[in-house]
Amino acid sequence: MGCVFQSTEDKCIFKIDWILSSGEQAKDEYVLYYYSNLSVPIGRFQNRVQLMGDILCNDGSLLLQDVQEADQGTYTCEIRLKGESQVFKKAVVLHVLPEEPKELMVRVGEMLRMGCVFQSTEVKHVTKVEWIFSGRRAKEEIVFRYYHKLRMSVGYSQSWGHFQNRVNLVGDIFRNDGSIVLQGVRESDGGNYTCSIHLGNLVFKKTIVLHVSPEEPRKW
Repeated sequence: MGCVFQSTEDKCIFKIDWILSSGEQAKDEYVLYYYSNLSVPIGRFQNRVQLMGDILCNDGSLLLQDVQEADQGTYTCEIRLKGESQVFKKAVVLHVLPEEPKELMVRVGEMLRMGCVFQSTEVKHVTKVEWIFSGRRAKEEIVFRYYHKLRMSVGYSQSWGHFQNRVNLVGDIFRNDGSIVLQGVRESDGGNYTCSIHLGNLVFKKTIVLHVSPEEPRKW
């Protein structure tokens, strides 16, 4: 979540406050404060938030990880410069989509969509998406990989093994969405599917358990 104080004065940041307002009835909640070169996450945001901006450039941008439904609301950033009474404020409204089910059931021969979205406030491009399959007996197997080359502004995707030509990327990479579609589901496709989305040094992982039921017998 971006928060930059654009000022012509050569003064350092003295204090930064990030405050969450969840609604009319809920009390305001401190997320993080910065003071005397010390950044302190508060309460339930501990271990999930950190300052990502360059303090020397008056940038108090915040990174929120492992986003939860309770995190939805209006985030207000307040920046104070040393020796100044003026306070710079910026509000960011965060909407959180409900998490998709982690266990899915499908019949043989059907088509299946498996969702995987990295909900992060960090402004970075997806560099890699990887789906790994782990069955009951088989070793781990690569299902799908996507690489994005920033310099060329193009992406390369590939499906592997017995998933070849049956898996397609359907998510919007520019929205950190690495969702895939698996076509012609087989009984052997039942197992765990782990998705990894890479945003620079940040990695989001999600595991989906897929249960495959036999094809319904035809009625004559």
